[in-house]
Formats: sequence, C-alpha cells, structure tokens
Amino acid sequence: MKEWKALVFLFGIVFICGCTIPGLTSTGTGSGLTMTMSLSDSSIDPGTQVQLALTIKNAGGAKATGIRADLNGLTQDWSISPGTSIGIPDLSGADPSHSFPGDSDAENWIISPPGLSTQISYPFSVRLTYNYETSDNVIVRVASFDYTKTNKITTGVISQTSTGAPITINVRAPNAIFSGSTVPVFIDFTNSGSGVVQGNSLNVDVSGSGISCPKSTVTLIQDNNGVGKNGYLRCTISTSGVSGWGQFTVQAHTSYTYTIEQFNSITVLAKTS
Repeated sequence: MKEWKALVFLFGIVFICGCTIPGLTSTGTGSGLTMTMSLSDSSIDPGTQVQLALTIKNAGGAKATGIRADLNGLTQDWSISPGTSIGIPDLSGADPSHSFPGDSDAENWIISPPGLSTQISYPFSVRLTYNYETSDNVIVRVASFDYTKTNKITTGVISQTSTGAPITINVRAPNAIFSGSTVPVFIDFTNSGSGVVQGNSLNVDVSGSGISCPKSTVTLIQDNNGVGKNGYLRCTISTSGVSGWGQFTVQAHTSYTYTIEQFNSITVLAKTS
C-alpha cells in the first residue's frame, strides 16, 4: 500500500486526474483520442474473473499512431490477460467533409484478484499514450500605406483554419501590416486537452513565403501540477516587394506524444475459508 500511495502522489504531480465512481464507466477526453473504460463488476470474490473494457475513439483531425494502453496499479499477484500493456492499431482522424467520425477500437483485459483474509479496495489506472499532430493554415494580408489609406483594406491575419487536436495553434500578427517592413508573427501553442505532452516538448515546423522562425522545438510552460500548458514561437515575415497589397500563407505544424489517463478502483471481498 505504501508503494501505491507514492504512485498516486506521482500521478497527482504529472497528470490531470478525472476521478471516477468504482464500477461505473469513466471517460478521458482530449481533442485527439478519447477513451472510455468500464468494469463488468466493481465488487468481487477472490479468484473471480472480471472484464475491464476499453473503448478508444479518434475525435480529432489527424491520424493517431504508436498507440499503447497500459494498466497500472494492480499488484503482481493479480492475474492480468493479455498483459498490462496492449498495442493498438493506428486510428484515422475525423473527416467532416465526408461525414467520417474517426476510427475507434475496443480492447479488453480479463483480470482476477488474489484472496486475502480482509476486504480491500484496489485503485488502478489506464494510461493511453499516442503520437499526434496539429496543423494550422493562416493567410496574412499586407498592403502599402497609401493603398491602405485609399482603399480601407483590412490587413493582418484574415483567415485561420486548424485541425482538431489536444494541442491547439493560434497565429497572431499586428492588425496594421505595411509592405516593405519585417513583421513579427507570434504562434501560440496551448495544451487544451486533459492530458500531458511527453517531455512538455513540441516538434514544430513553420513554412510559408517570406517567413522565418528561429527554432524547431517549443517547450510548454508547466502549471502547478507540472503539466505543460502554454508555449509560443516568435517568427517574422518580410513584406518587401509587395506593391499595393498582397497575401502570405503560413503553415504551422507540430507533432508530439500525448498521454491521457483514467482512474478507477475495484473491491475484493474477504477470502472465505
């Protein structure tokens, strides 16, 4: 039990925990993969087999790869089939344009507890880890000072579309952008899901005509629980050569390993003689 208490403390630092009622269905969210787990019974006799069902759905807009589900917290004297770790096939993301909701997958563990002389409740968790990505496409409009004054044209970010994912991207630029200048562009990255990014680090690629960025990784700033939440990248766009008005397309892309986790417990009744 001391080892379990230490493990729970560690989870409290690293993960956002969604508390659940033993035996009921619980759902972990995040705009990429979501998971639902349920027990066939939450209070059992020693040696009784219980099914732990796991349903995984890709609700985001990218393909999830390298997916793994890990069952943690049950002691070594439990029987766990097919093992504490299950590999899951790649899951394609949702495609609203073709009315495709995204791939899903179902897995099962069969678990059986040891017998003790006293009743005991066993907390456990399922941790889902996967590789994912977010893409953002932005159009930035610039114009000369004279053209802006005469035609009252809107400049700055005029269009932005992004894939659904637990890491969101937002591109910001000044509202007034005049040709012949170097313009700062800020790219914000936000962990808007319920999980964590491995290492709080994002691999970033930014492309587009005239744009320059100083680095290819972004570190998310941690909150009080040690979870990386926000990060940003400062880039620049050179608008030289634009006569009248023009538009620049910026593509921002990030890839990362993401983890969500759900907690539950199961009660094992006292062993009868």
